[in-house]
Amino acid sequence: MVKVCFGGTFDPVHMGHIGSAIALSELLSVAVTMLPNGRPSHRSKPGASAQQRLDMLRLACADKPQLMVDSREIERLGPSYTFDSVKSMRAEMDAAEVLIWCLGADAFAQLHTWHKWRELLHYTHLLVLQRPGSLEPKEVDLLAFWQQHQVNQPQQLMASPKGAIATVRLPQFAVSATAIRQHFEQGTIPPEHMLPAEVAHYIMAQNLYNLETN
Repeated sequence: MVKVCFGGTFDPVHMGHIGSAIALSELLSVAVTMLPNGRPSHRSKPGASAQQRLDMLRLACADKPQLMVDSREIERLGPSYTFDSVKSMRAEMDAAEVLIWCLGADAFAQLHTWHKWRELLHYTHLLVLQRPGSLEPKEVDLLAFWQQHQVNQPQQLMASPKGAIATVRLPQFAVSATAIRQHFEQGTIPPEHMLPAEVAHYIMAQNLYNLETN
């Protein structure tokens, strides 16, 4: 078995998240599990509650059989650490099964600030979603960590259950959660190429991201 995980705040989930997850599923020929953060330790408090972000993610993935939703970080008490998630997932898997944790290039550049970051590869591979430009970390310890564990192709991660870092370029989506929140703050609905219609309807029904209520 191969388990591929795509974590994020998803505040709200948008077509960039969904498109990237589907592209990963097609590249690796496996389903992708989406994990909304509970209480992100590296970001400001989300505009939507944990339950609302989980609801929106479930709506966005409902008609996409290649995408699944895992709520363990939402249900966990205390700060949301990737280390705890990959450790708990590994405990649910056979030793030979492959676990891949996907993260963006911006997040990877700050990996050295994460809780028990050096121990992540004891439980999982890391797959970094690369943007145009150089990925090479600037922080010395992280650069050495990357150089020690990197492999050339994402498919090489399938050869072992954990312990390596790969990068991948996916199609670029000109959409951000910030831009979507700004639409709702200004009283406009984002177009469907930015936000799934069912998520837009949920946001309006819940009156989320409205400056008058936040």
